[in-house]
Amino acid sequence: MNDDRVNILLVDDRPENLLALEAILEPLGQNLVRAGSGEEALKHLLTRDFAAILLDVQMPGLNGFDTARLIKARERSRHIPIIFLTAISKEEAYVFEGYSVGAVDYMFKPFQPDILRSKVSVFVDLYRKQEQIKVQDDLLRESERRELELRHRAELRETQARLAEVVDGAMDAIVMFDERQRITLFNEAAERTFCLTAREAVGTSIGRIFPEKQRAQQLAILLGATQHEHDSTCATEKPLQRHVSSLIAARGTSNEEFPLEASVSRLDEGDLRLYTMIARDITERVRAEQSLKEQADSLARTTNELRAANEELQRRQGEIEAAMSARSRFYASMSHELRTPINAILGYSTLMLENIYGALNEKQVEGIQRTHRAAKHLLELVNDVLDLSKIEAGKIDLKLQPASFPELIDDLFVTVRPLADERGSTLTLEHEGGPLTITTDPRRVRQILLNLLSNAIKFGLGKPIVVRSRMREDSRFEVEVIDQGIGIGEEDITRIFDEFVQIGKSAQQQEGTGLGLPISKRLAELLHGELLVHSTPGEGSRFQLVLPAAPEIRSAGDEQRHPASTATAA
Repeated sequence: MNDDRVNILLVDDRPENLLALEAILEPLGQNLVRAGSGEEALKHLLTRDFAAILLDVQMPGLNGFDTARLIKARERSRHIPIIFLTAISKEEAYVFEGYSVGAVDYMFKPFQPDILRSKVSVFVDLYRKQEQIKVQDDLLRESERRELELRHRAELRETQARLAEVVDGAMDAIVMFDERQRITLFNEAAERTFCLTAREAVGTSIGRIFPEKQRAQQLAILLGATQHEHDSTCATEKPLQRHVSSLIAARGTSNEEFPLEASVSRLDEGDLRLYTMIARDITERVRAEQSLKEQADSLARTTNELRAANEELQRRQGEIEAAMSARSRFYASMSHELRTPINAILGYSTLMLENIYGALNEKQVEGIQRTHRAAKHLLELVNDVLDLSKIEAGKIDLKLQPASFPELIDDLFVTVRPLADERGSTLTLEHEGGPLTITTDPRRVRQILLNLLSNAIKFGLGKPIVVRSRMREDSRFEVEVIDQGIGIGEEDITRIFDEFVQIGKSAQQQEGTGLGLPISKRLAELLHGELLVHSTPGEGSRFQLVLPAAPEIRSAGDEQRHPASTATAA
């Protein structure tokens, strides 16, 4: 029998029919296998592969249709083409059933031998081509397997090379050793850390990186870190890495000791046990931590000192506040007490100057006039002190009502014009736009402007004084008092708003109380405004009072106790 012959199964319960089929198909030169029943055919299919099955329909026991169904039900034989042969079952129902059970053809006896051989020959060729495809497929699979294996080997080599590069390029020391504590891997960082070359380290004991006196203890700590249970939370047999931060290592032959931080893991593969240690020198970190601890201790001491100083400052602040409160009460009380005798002096001196008590000679008139001026100056001082004490005590009341401009300034000009004429200064009012009205405390605005005008006249050297008023673009009202007098030095600008400060030594300056500008500035702030000054020595000064058109006024007490709150107008 030739190796390239294929099997053809002939199934018929009558031997003469089988003999006839063999005679028809013998020219094909294939291996013809006989089966006298459906059962015998199924047995052959269990052990052989066939290119085609010629199956009789009418057979005792297992007929052709049932045999075909069983053939198609088996995975090995379901793709074998079946040709039904029959001399009796020629009705369409039989033909339909034959095709429905999986037949590729349904032929009636007697049939043309050439046609049957031609059909079987087609299936033989198809079978051979399928076998060739299988062989080629097996060869292709084998080639792909070999190619895949080669690619995997190349990738493995590449991965190993990359891993070696990563290990050598790692910043941390990586040391691998076996269960006998023999070093198997020593990367470049380990060489730098322990001052050993890989050639010197590989094959020697891992204990050589520890000080000789502490070697046993350090090895016990290192190996003991891997004696733990496997991670039960993950689907892995790998043990958890353990962190060790209390190791003491040594450098090369010098045995210089240094602190070492490491993580160590153990890998068990059958009888082989490997350890991997990833470590780093933490000398600088320990030094930094020690420095931070010292700084923290120093900071704690400083904090305690600051706390004590703060408590002392609070105590002193309380004393200062108590003293200021006592001073304000003293000012308020004494101001009221001083007014009575001062008013009496003013009254009696006025009566004497008017010759109510008889005629006075020239020297007497001069003396009483001096007394009168001194008493008047003292009364101004008392009034200013009283205003200041009210502001500091938070007891000053601000009364909101309409204030018309420039009418209010014209009224002030009437008051101060005699003083201006006496000093030789002219007063000029420049109001931008038509008359306007703002909501403020007119009495306190007059007090501020009167102080500014009085100062401008006193220090104006008899030169013209200009007052300008306008509504600014930001909807705030502005009044400027401009003189061309002696001016104020830059170093004194911030001092002029301090209590009892008088700049210079001239007689003109000594006429004031030193409280006019401080009171004016505080009143401007209570009115939600501001008082600004611009001055050049020898050229004059320009004071700016800026007020909101309709503010919510805060009392002095609210200003001191609650700087961000507003108070209703009295």
